[in-house]
Amino acid sequence: MQLNKKTIITNTILFAGIVGFILAFSGVFGDENILIGVSTIAAMLMLLERDLTSHPVGNTVKFVLLNLFIGVGAFLAGFNTWLAVPINFIVMFVVSYSLLFNLKNPLYFPFSLQYLFILATPVAIDQMPLRLASLVFGALAIMGLQMLANRNKITKSGDKMIQAVCTALVEKSELIKKGENLETINQQITTDISGLRNIIYDKREENYYLTEEGQLKLNVSASLEKINILLDKILNEGAQQEILDNVIHCLQFAADSSTNGEAMEKLEESFNQMLGKYKDEHTHSLLVLRVLNNINFLKVSLAELKALSKEHYNVVKNLERIPKQFQKMRIGEKKSHTNSIKMSYAVRMAVAISLSGFIVDFFEITEGRWMMFSVLSVIIPLYEQSTKKMRDRIFATVIGAVLVTVLFMIFQGNIARSILLMTSGYLMTYIKVYRYNTILVTFSAIGAAALITGTTEILTVNRIGLVVAGVILALLINKFILPYKLDDAKRNLKEMYNDTIHEMLIEAADQVKGNGNNHAMKNLLLISNLIEDRLKLNNQGTENEKGIAWLQHQRRAASTIYELYWWIYKYGIQESNAPAVSSRLELLLNSSTTEEILLESVTDMKELIKTMPRIEDRMVISMILEVMEEITSSKAIV
Repeated sequence: MQLNKKTIITNTILFAGIVGFILAFSGVFGDENILIGVSTIAAMLMLLERDLTSHPVGNTVKFVLLNLFIGVGAFLAGFNTWLAVPINFIVMFVVSYSLLFNLKNPLYFPFSLQYLFILATPVAIDQMPLRLASLVFGALAIMGLQMLANRNKITKSGDKMIQAVCTALVEKSELIKKGENLETINQQITTDISGLRNIIYDKREENYYLTEEGQLKLNVSASLEKINILLDKILNEGAQQEILDNVIHCLQFAADSSTNGEAMEKLEESFNQMLGKYKDEHTHSLLVLRVLNNINFLKVSLAELKALSKEHYNVVKNLERIPKQFQKMRIGEKKSHTNSIKMSYAVRMAVAISLSGFIVDFFEITEGRWMMFSVLSVIIPLYEQSTKKMRDRIFATVIGAVLVTVLFMIFQGNIARSILLMTSGYLMTYIKVYRYNTILVTFSAIGAAALITGTTEILTVNRIGLVVAGVILALLINKFILPYKLDDAKRNLKEMYNDTIHEMLIEAADQVKGNGNNHAMKNLLLISNLIEDRLKLNNQGTENEKGIAWLQHQRRAASTIYELYWWIYKYGIQESNAPAVSSRLELLLNSSTTEEILLESVTDMKELIKTMPRIEDRMVISMILEVMEEITSSKAIV
């Protein structure tokens, strides 16, 4: 994290707010429920990455029921060691399975942690009403912060992201002209486009229908993504100064379109001049045709967004029925696609917590919760990532334990030790790397307990021993109970990506016949983006050149199919072109089509484009050609 004045002020305010919330929570619901306040603030902050404001009432009810389920489950588990085993298994399985997502970041951790907190701090039956009240309040607080921070997120954040991408594309064009490195700017553009689509994805109604604003901003993101891809091709073909200058002018006006009313008129004028020039020249350059189409795509989408009144931003037109494959927002409800990672993780976590809980209760291990916390921390969905986390956990625990022992030997008074603990908590807002953040967590946990008991040395030895025991237990469970490895995830995600591309081709073919489903195509584009993000995250630092190239071809194929669908939806297809478009799409959809047949079709289409008098017809065929080229290249890599 880059330290600057703004970061320091933000983190200081955040830390003060966290401390204030926890103290206020404790004041209202008592010290016995303070840890619920800790898990609540963790959930509030973690869930901010999702926009849950589309269904505030429904989501609030879900969080209330989930929290009550956790509270009642923990209470019943406290009655009997043997009864606790099935209860712990059921609660952890439900929490883990329901809050682990195939393509989005998981949300299970704060709720799983909350369950362990409640298990570690049981209350008598007469105190249960207050405990349940604290859990209900926690659920309300989560949604309260959502309504404050994420309401109209797609408008506030989306406009900024669109402007940022346009500006970055202008900068990229200038870098191309200078022949400079594009790696950093490419990463920024990709991140901003993915961020915008994640916001749109979260804002859907019934996990399917996009808002009017969301649909248009998805179109904008698609056109910007394709322009970004085409700029890379300009680089590969040599610096074509004229095309770059045209793109720069249009993007500069596009960047200002949300704040400057005249910018849209200038964008329209600039594009018309560009189009007129290439019409007069009767260009057959595939690159020029594709650039023209996507500048037009961007121009039309921005104009429609500008014309959309604010009262219609969140309007949802759900005239289309939700197709079967989208009813649970999954592509191909297959084990290999959706269930394996969820089932694997949920079973492992449920077994780990129920087993470690039994060991702690049966042998009456003092401070046994640290063993359970270690298990919770180390058992994660992917096996390879969990093994690294095991090493980090032991390392961090030893260093944190030694650090608290040394410092508490130097600083004897409670006031000085309390200041050390507060400093440790404050530093956590800056340090995000798990290994080093856990050092501070260990320091705070042992230090807080030592303030009460005054036995730092015993606590340190116990902590290390329990962490090691928890890590060993987690290691055995990860290795022998439904292990889910990086290769499994990679294979399943690639299959899902191929299925998504196939579904997009089906929608495009249906649109040629006038039967396309707009919401389905938009969902498919969003899903393709999520799959790519997940693949990149899983393979960070380990992906080879073939894998990177395959991903690029898939992304370009998805982007171009969406572009083709939009064109057909917006302008239709000349009768003379319909057979060529339909036959090529059927060729791509036919599983028996060989790579050789596709290559022959690519050659034929290049010749066909040269015979077409209308530039609009050449644009349509160039899109089909590009899809075939990308899919052929993708198949060649596999």
